[in-house]
Amino acid sequence: MKKMFFAAMAAVVAMVALGASRPMPEYLKSAVVYQIVLHNFTQTGTFKAARAMLDHVRSTGADVVYLTPFFEMDRDMDRKYWSPRQIKSGYDSPLNPYRIKDYNKIDPIYGTDKDFDAFCAKAHSLGMKVYLDLVYLHCGPTCVLKDLAPDTLQRNPDGSLKLNNYNFPLLNYKSKATRKYLIDSMLHWIKRGADGFRCDVGYQVPLEFWEEATAACWKVKPDLVMIDEGKPTEYLKTAFDSCYDFPWCFTIRRMIVSGTPGGKSPKHGTFAEKMDVIRKYEETAPENSRFFCFLDCHDTVLGDRERRFDRIRPVEEGNAAYVLVFLRRGIAVLYNGNEIADNGIGSIFMPNDRKRDRTRINWARALMIPGQKRLAHIRALAKLRHENPVFANGTQEWVKGGESQGALAFVRRLGDKAVFVAANLTGKSVEFKAAIGETPVVPANGSKPGILMAEHGKLAADGTCSLGPWGYVVVDL
Repeated sequence: MKKMFFAAMAAVVAMVALGASRPMPEYLKSAVVYQIVLHNFTQTGTFKAARAMLDHVRSTGADVVYLTPFFEMDRDMDRKYWSPRQIKSGYDSPLNPYRIKDYNKIDPIYGTDKDFDAFCAKAHSLGMKVYLDLVYLHCGPTCVLKDLAPDTLQRNPDGSLKLNNYNFPLLNYKSKATRKYLIDSMLHWIKRGADGFRCDVGYQVPLEFWEEATAACWKVKPDLVMIDEGKPTEYLKTAFDSCYDFPWCFTIRRMIVSGTPGGKSPKHGTFAEKMDVIRKYEETAPENSRFFCFLDCHDTVLGDRERRFDRIRPVEEGNAAYVLVFLRRGIAVLYNGNEIADNGIGSIFMPNDRKRDRTRINWARALMIPGQKRLAHIRALAKLRHENPVFANGTQEWVKGGESQGALAFVRRLGDKAVFVAANLTGKSVEFKAAIGETPVVPANGSKPGILMAEHGKLAADGTCSLGPWGYVVVDL
């Protein structure tokens, strides 16, 4: 077995050396990713405290822990270099995990190098991978790169630092020193235990840099995973394993926040119209790609605040949406407390007073009915996702009949196996004929389908799908 493994890894290294992208690691096809924002995750916000919670994270069905940035933050107090959201938070703190000073140091508020090592060791012992968040588009105004060489950061004609719309200095990828520093940093964290990188707005960083970086990293760790926080699918051809399906994720989010398929609008259109646009977008991805799919992330939570869906909508509606996230073709993502229907007001910014209590996960929800319902549901979905190969390797065909009413459905196929999945994202009952084109979705043998999971939902033998408010049905055809 070991000889086969090393032979396979040698083949991957050879492919990378020739400039080809390597195959996606097999585990990623059925992976559940759990995003942790350290300072919100526990009372103390440290690696040591988060390590004690990893058994819980694993119990959700998570295969991967994805950590938002924990590198040394820039503490410069000049608000010229603070983002608008950071100022608006009212916390009067320079601390922002996406405004980095030193990419190779752990910020002391999270703990020490030993604490990080122990965290990784515990995650790995539980069978989970660890992904880190790379912020390679911009940095803080006193970043160590600034003094590494004269050309490491972009500058205006007058010599001042060139800033992006977050008021953060932009890295200069024409600088050999910048490229070397960043690639060396990736190799540093791989050596320390990183199994993958989620790359913040990776698509805004030159593709040629990522190709250079992954070529170097895959030689050291051939199964290193690369996730682009971006929509362009061309980056998937040579440098990344996955990118965010923002069109789909935000369309589902709008449904569960509004609770209605809605009328026309110049920006969004109806749910059915938006899904047609999404299908065309998804077809642009390479055949074996898997999109990163979420309902919450640090950005949405920061923007939603009092309107987080688990604060204003029934837990059942989020549960219906998670059926789609977990069982569609993609990589399922859980955010920091989603598994207990956390309804706290999260923030990536870091107040140093009692206001911080509002930003932490409300773990008391785990003892309440909504949290218990969500946790049982997530565990059941993860189990189904892991145990049925159709969800890892199967194709996906959209069933359009219910979209005008706010229901989304699809069929997953693998060989002679097929599974029908449908979920109602509204508070009204819906009924539609499940069909792909003109072909009804019915059990192959004409008998009743085998129910794998259902809540106020059913698929009749003639292909009629009936879903109650926030109902869903998953059936083996």
